[in-house]
Amino acid sequence: MSNAKIIYIADVYCPWCYGFGPLMHRLSQEHPEFPVTVYGGNLMSQPVDLANLAVMEPGEEKFWTEVEKTTGRSLQGAIDALENRKHMRLYSPGADAILIALKELAPGNELEQVLMLEDMFYGQGMDLFGDEALEQMARRWNVSAQAIADKTNAPEMQRKVEENLATAAALMGEIGAYPSIFLVRGNRRDAVSRGFVRYATVDQRMQDAMQDLALEDINPQGSCTWHDNCNFSRKRKG
Repeated sequence: MSNAKIIYIADVYCPWCYGFGPLMHRLSQEHPEFPVTVYGGNLMSQPVDLANLAVMEPGEEKFWTEVEKTTGRSLQGAIDALENRKHMRLYSPGADAILIALKELAPGNELEQVLMLEDMFYGQGMDLFGDEALEQMARRWNVSAQAIADKTNAPEMQRKVEENLATAAALMGEIGAYPSIFLVRGNRRDAVSRGFVRYATVDQRMQDAMQDLALEDINPQGSCTWHDNCNFSRKRKG
């Protein structure tokens, strides 16, 4: 089917999404027949300073360490920034605007672009809105830093971010979990993954979806927010 695709919904500030990044990359490599469409998340719906968060959420470092153990991926950049009370603005809609700008300036690379943004924060402990981050993005995608800034701050960007968030929310339905993967073919939508899961689960559910087997919707197998405290409702597919 010509319009078949994988939809990946992830929040740049979701530690589980960062841990899941290599698995999502593997999935896309093993299924090149399905282009990947990426939508950002809205975990940090209001701007938050990391240094203040370190005071308000003293258990965050311990939580990130547990995410490291579960996913096998180091979050040392963000952990160091947290320990050092580094002043960094965390704001999901702002990060979504950067992602949209990169998608428009260097199309066809959106999975790599969101994975890069996640790594800049969790792997490198970088403020996504700082000049250093902007220059790194510009070098990586062979565009000017000014072009990224102009796109990100354009008057129509707020509308684009809101539309993308609304689309992502509609796709996720009652289970608002990051990261989420869907295989979409025409009017058919199969939930391949919700929250952080092992690759064997993702691969098996992907194979089942491709064979048009009736998939029951999947509950997240772990927390999938900035904090380790989310609850999910569950809706069975009829």
